Formats: sequence, structure tokens, C-alpha cells
Amino acid sequence: MPESPLQYVLRLLAEDEAPVVLAAELAQFPATEVARLLEVGVLKETVAADEIGRPARFGAGGPLLVRRVGGAIYGVAGTDDYCRPVSLTDYDIRQYAVSVGALIHKLRADNEITAARQAMDSGLVYVGVKVVAGRSLQVHLLLGQPELDTVLGRLMRLESSNDAPVLLTPLALPLRTEHERLFRDSALQILPLYPFAASGKLTLDWLTHGRQSAVLSQPETRRKRTSGSQEAVAAVKSYMAARVLNQAEFSIQAGITEQTLRNFFESGEMQRSNFKTMAERMGLTPEALLRGELPAGIKTPRRR
Repeated sequence: MPESPLQYVLRLLAEDEAPVVLAAELAQFPATEVARLLEVGVLKETVAADEIGRPARFGAGGPLLVRRVGGAIYGVAGTDDYCRPVSLTDYDIRQYAVSVGALIHKLRADNEITAARQAMDSGLVYVGVKVVAGRSLQVHLLLGQPELDTVLGRLMRLESSNDAPVLLTPLALPLRTEHERLFRDSALQILPLYPFAASGKLTLDWLTHGRQSAVLSQPETRRKRTSGSQEAVAAVKSYMAARVLNQAEFSIQAGITEQTLRNFFESGEMQRSNFKTMAERMGLTPEALLRGELPAGIKTPRRR
């Protein structure tokens, strides 16, 4: 099932407490579904971007700085690169901020959670009280990428309440083995929102999870945010050799930084969005690049 725009927003919130997204990044989703998030205020138009990725219609190239001259909008290269200024539109630089307040309002409305004073403590937001089978649950939402030790410290604060604490997370929390016992022995319930957001709603399965002393979401259920393979690394190196491109030249063509490329060569992975852009600018699908395929006209080196 394709990812919904609400699930995409949750992935952003799993990385950043206050993310901003370009309008062009939302074009992959049905316009009606994006419109719903705008209508309820989860997405709100904010100040225009001052730097964007090079739009695909201009071909290969690195990020662009946004400049306004005489009412017109142009994209120019950074100080370390040069390219002829390109004409941009308002749509190219339009961006939306994710409203945590509107998301919490939606959570309360979809789940009949009694509203409480909203307060954020380093990414931990108090949502309110949910009553399940006569049992009161103190519901909190965790945003961003806190250290697990920090999460455990917050857990101790949540446990001071007489009501059972529930920790909502955008994605499933990855837990190392040595920490699992601490969560299991506590009264804390952990519920990832991502699986419930496929239909654009945030109605949670409280009757199942609300009766359990602890719900651990396994790391393997998380949607992987990186993509890559050793076959893809070999294909990129073969492509560079065939096109006689050094790392700086290929990085510009692929729309990524040299550091991202070096990290990819070392680890075999990069952010899914960067990997997709790199594959497309090589003339491949991400799936084909993962398999180590090369564009037509470039021969795969023979193994010795």
C-alpha cells in the first residue's frame, strides 16, 4: 500500500520536532489527501525556501540558492560552484511547516482524548487523558530523535503519575536488547502512529493496546529511511569510470554532496530520497540501481 501524506509527515516528525517540507515534495501524493492536511492545519504554508534542490526540469546539478531580482525569482549556485541562473516559480520555493499543535488536535479528535494543557519538554508533548475500559491513560507524544537514555529518563517522570502512561511515537522505537527489560518492567505503553495513518486518520487500536502493560514495537517494523546495496555502489563506480567523472562531478550530476557520496561508498546506503534522485539522474529506477544495473550503453565490468 502506498505511503499516505500523513505517514510521510510522521516520518519527518520522527527526525525533527519542527520539520518543513517543500510543496514539490508533496507532489508525489494525491492532491486531495494533501488538501485534507492543509484543511485541518497539520500543514501550514510558511516563509518561502531560501535554498532548494535543483528542479528536475533543469537537469543535473547541485542545490540552488534562491534570489529575487526585480520581482523575478532565480536559482543560483553556491559559492563553491557555478551555473547560469535559472528562473524559478513561486511553486518551486513554496514550503509548508508541520504544525504539532494541529496534529495533536487531530489525535484528540480521532481518539476522544480529553484535552489538557499542551506542553513540550525537549520533544515530549503531553496530549491528554484517554479512558479505555474504565482505565485512564496519560497520553504523551515523542518527537524528533532523542537519545534512548533521555527517553528512559522521561519514562521515569511519566511513571510518577497514578494513571498508566502511554508514549505515542511517529515510528516504532528501535530498542537495544539491554534496554528492553527496562521498558517491559515499566507500566509504559509504546504505540507507533505510523501504521494507523495509512488512511489519513490517527484512530488508534486502544482496545488491543490499552489493556497491555507494555507494547514494544519491534525495530524491523520501522520503514527504513535509507536505501542502498553493495551492488549499487559497484554500479555507481562503474558509471563514473565509463563517463570519466570524478566524485565532485558525479555529485553535482546526481544532486547530492560529495560527503554523501563518500559515505555511500563506505556504508553502501544513503537517504532514500537522495538514492532515488541519484538513480533517476543516472537514467535508472531505484530498484534497478539496487540490483547493480547500469544504463543502456554502459557495459557491466566482467568479474575476474
